[in-house]
Amino acid sequence: MGIHNRDYFRDDRPRGSMQPSRGFSQDGWAVKWIIGVCVVTYFVQSATGQSNYGQLVGGITERFSLNLESLKHLELWRVFTYGICHAHPQHLIFNMIGVWVFGRMVESVYGSKETLAFFALAVGLSGLAQIGVSAISPIPTSIIGASGGVLGFVTLAAMNFPRMPMHLLFIPVPIDLKWIAVGYVGLDLYQVAGNSGGNVANFAHLGGAAVGVLYFMSGIRLLTGSNRTGQKSPFSIGGVISQLTPPKKPDPKRAPEVKLYEPPTEQLERDVDRLLDKINREGKDSLTREEREILMKASESYRNRV
Repeated sequence: MGIHNRDYFRDDRPRGSMQPSRGFSQDGWAVKWIIGVCVVTYFVQSATGQSNYGQLVGGITERFSLNLESLKHLELWRVFTYGICHAHPQHLIFNMIGVWVFGRMVESVYGSKETLAFFALAVGLSGLAQIGVSAISPIPTSIIGASGGVLGFVTLAAMNFPRMPMHLLFIPVPIDLKWIAVGYVGLDLYQVAGNSGGNVANFAHLGGAAVGVLYFMSGIRLLTGSNRTGQKSPFSIGGVISQLTPPKKPDPKRAPEVKLYEPPTEQLERDVDRLLDKINREGKDSLTREEREILMKASESYRNRV
């Protein structure tokens, strides 16, 4: 059985409307890890701080929150730790629902490690955006919460699955995900324009949303550093490593390697069938390194067919 004969590899989706591949598990570890860390951190916040008008203050909340004064003292860990702290139970619950719903969509496309890296990037840049805007305000601003990362998930999920129908509370009809993302961004823009956001970090929301859009449009992968064309980007972890690694000099004595097309053997076909069944049952993250190499070899064989 060929790789493209299987239902979960068949691309019969409407043009411009991606859907999660059937048979693949969307329950990776990144989203669960994010939620677990945020929940544990909230309990630590409650144990080390106190409630002030319904919001947690002091203790680890004070050490992890992000503000301009802390950046001036080079307490750079706050750029990320503020995103795992929350002010009250409702703040935590709503953000974790967003991580669960939209983060799983992102993880089904990009994998667990890349999803975690993207969340960290969205949290970091959205926090800096809010602090950058607050720098011109005479009122000191300190922020906590994963909302910037959540909005990054929302826009990135919407860019990948624009026509996915979503059911919202109090709305009886499903709404395409792209319009939900537009609604989130539009609400923040409205609150910014009318200065009616209260204690909501609207610029952090908008910063996270922008990260999601730019990440999708650039095609860059943060860990590998490659983009859609296969080139390394200098603005990624993989790209930085490739920039610091000196290129290998070609050996003039070595003759150029000529690759000939070799039809897949029966054993390779059987291995592919076995591994695709494993993916269908347990998800792609269950594959070992050797099993991934087998699938890559099979994929190259199919591409080389005339």
